[in-house]
This record gives sequence, C-alpha cells and structure tokens, in this order.
Amino acid sequence: MLAVAIGMGMSLAFSPSLASASAPATTQAEAPATEATWELADGVQRLCIPANRPYWSYFVGFLSGHWDTTLTAEVQGFPEGTEVEMTTSVPPGDNGDRSIGTIWIGVDLPPLDYGDYPATLYVTDGTSTQTMDILVRAQDKWGCPYPPA
Repeated sequence: MLAVAIGMGMSLAFSPSLASASAPATTQAEAPATEATWELADGVQRLCIPANRPYWSYFVGFLSGHWDTTLTAEVQGFPEGTEVEMTTSVPPGDNGDRSIGTIWIGVDLPPLDYGDYPATLYVTDGTSTQTMDILVRAQDKWGCPYPPA
C-alpha cells in the first residue's frame, strides 16, 4: 500500500498538468535579431593637420540600403574643446546599393598637441548599431600618408 501511495504521489508530482501550473509556460523560441537592412560604410576617415593650430573640417557617414525607422547618430571621442555640429537623425529612407553621404559631422578643432585623436561615429535604428572610426592626427604638416600607416 505504501508503494501505491508513493507511486501516486510521484505521478502527481511529475504530471504535466501540475508541472505547467508551477513552471513557467513554454514560449516560442525568440526570433533571432533581424539584421540591419542598411549599412554605414566602416572605413576609417582620417584628418592629418599641423599640430598646435586650430582647424575646421568635416567627416561624412555614408549609408546604403534602406531603413524604416529614424536612424540616430552620435559621435564620441573628439579632443576636449572640439565644437561639433552634425546630423543627429536621418528619417526613414532608401539609398539602394549606393553609398551616399548622409551624416555630416562638422568639427572646429582647437590647437592640438602632436598625436593621434581617435573618435567614433555611432548610428542606430534602435535595434542595430553600426560604427565608423575617425582619426585626427596632429603632426608636422598637412596631409595623411597613403596607404595609412
């Protein structure tokens, strides 16, 4: 009789109806994150300028593909004292396969000591974030070497 009672208890403890009452409901597997239908060109944009002189220039984020939501953009890492004016949002659009300069970043750089000053452009549609590297190099003369060092 004890064996029957234990068997009944075990069958109730492991029954699907009771298990579902205490265990979280099974849900469909989460859909994989969708890949972006747009692309930010990811090459490094460089600016090589004489050190210890103020300078104004711009960088451009090139987008291809299409996007159904507003893209937001921000840049981080410019040297302290840099004034930045830039495109911070891009309405839904379609550039097709063409890579079109869509995000413009104007920079007013203060006099910089010799060295490299990396920054990054971040663009997101709220689901996917893409980046473009920017490098400001303060050196003896104008112009960046090609190929990049």
